[in-house]
Amino acid sequence: MPTERTTYRKRIYGKIKDRKIVWVGSRGCDAIPLTDFKNPVVSICYGSPSQHEAITEYTYESMMHHRVNPYTFDAASDNSEGVKELRRILIKELEEPCCLIPYKPMAFIDTAYFLHHKHTKLLGLFSEFQHPFNHKTWIETALHDSGIRTIPWKYLEINEASKQEIFRAAMEDPIMLRVHAASAASGLVRIDSKESFEAAWEWLVEKAAPLIAYSPYFSGASSLSASATVFSDGRVSLHPLSLQCIGVPELTPVNSGYSGNDFGIIHDLPVHIINQLEAMIRDVGHWLASKGFIGAFGIDALMHEEQLYFIEANPRFLGSSKMCACVDQQLERPDVYMTHMAAFLELPPPPQIPLRELTTQQPQIGQMIFHNTYPHTVTIQKNKAQYSNLPFGVTQTPDSSVSVAPGGPISTLDWNEPLLQPNGTLNETGQFIANTFLESIAIYPQGLSPTRPKRIIK
Repeated sequence: MPTERTTYRKRIYGKIKDRKIVWVGSRGCDAIPLTDFKNPVVSICYGSPSQHEAITEYTYESMMHHRVNPYTFDAASDNSEGVKELRRILIKELEEPCCLIPYKPMAFIDTAYFLHHKHTKLLGLFSEFQHPFNHKTWIETALHDSGIRTIPWKYLEINEASKQEIFRAAMEDPIMLRVHAASAASGLVRIDSKESFEAAWEWLVEKAAPLIAYSPYFSGASSLSASATVFSDGRVSLHPLSLQCIGVPELTPVNSGYSGNDFGIIHDLPVHIINQLEAMIRDVGHWLASKGFIGAFGIDALMHEEQLYFIEANPRFLGSSKMCACVDQQLERPDVYMTHMAAFLELPPPPQIPLRELTTQQPQIGQMIFHNTYPHTVTIQKNKAQYSNLPFGVTQTPDSSVSVAPGGPISTLDWNEPLLQPNGTLNETGQFIANTFLESIAIYPQGLSPTRPKRIIK
């Protein structure tokens, strides 16, 4: 008996036929869900290779023996031989009929596409068209004006008066400071002391941001991540919901940084919050479509004291898209990769169920992403005996010959029990898993002596 997933996949195949699928993005592992199609799959990415037998992959990491920070790395301004070679490979791969799927639009992808546009289907937006959707202030002010509850940001220019205002506010109560465009919370910083204020202001000046914003810090809040696809007519396909792991200092150097997801703890959310979130996702999708955006997107929302606040929209695939697709696959539902492809192939969205029903069906799985928390490049050495006997799944750990940039991902851990507390920090199980993993590796800071990672439980 055909499932909803197999039926939808067949409709997509009817549009793409035997074309090669070319994925271009930050992490090679994100291409794995595309192997559900029987088409050849090619992945061209910065790092975190998939090492999947059905994927032909090329990574900057394997060429340069270096893993970049995917949240800050700018391929457009990088003139290294690794990036030049990836561009040459992309142009070469598009010589055959292809479906080209970007993790997010980029100018060099546009160039390669236009050289072969007669036989290539671009399943993504032109980068110059997509760029305005990265402007968080534009989106949140428009959504606020349409009636969506947003974080009460106050917008300022960078000048001495703003510096004094932010300092006074932070000395009264903790605040969040933000620039208008960033990835994986790399544009967010919490200020709760004079020292953190001075560091944050220096960070702002380095960013040269024309516009900044600050708001109260919502202590104990839950950060929710929703994945969806919007179609040209404004209809939205919903995908599994997760609680985000945020700001754990042993996992990320950014004090509000993203470092994982828990898809099972969502079962405990109040139904009225899930209903409000579904309405928010559909309203955001409809607004994006009204401005010409289609395809995969995500929204972050904050639940604080039984109130739901819109944080931001991400006009692209997410760091959790691969695991989100895994959940959909287990439920025999079309995943976000399929619905993204369908939106650009002018197919309708698949049948939908309310988000509250979807959350009750989601299996208990989660992921924890370890990043380089040092301010310098490091390499990773595995303790082979301990590492090979870890009682959970570990992927993307680089070879010892590969250096990892500050803030770059080191490893991803998968587990089938709740990992997080409602505020996004690790629970006892998460702490145990993190410490067990950290005991299985040694971190070698560049130019310094080997260092054992800090334990989370002292």
